[in-house]
Amino acid sequence: MNRIYSEDTDTLMFVFSDERVADHVDLDYQTLLELDCDGNPVALTIEHARERKVLPEREPEEVAG
Repeated sequence: MNRIYSEDTDTLMFVFSDERVADHVDLDYQTLLELDCDGNPVALTIEHARERKVLPEREPEEVAG
């Protein structure tokens, strides 16, 4: 699993696999779950991650951009 954070957009993405995305589910208006053709999770995207308190105020592993 990879975690990618964009400070510019305050978006946090968890990538679970390299499978091709076949479908997605809007869990709420700021959270998107991407699924492969078998319905397995490929990625989870969380918009406004810091604002929603998903991330602490500062984190050393941040990846900008």
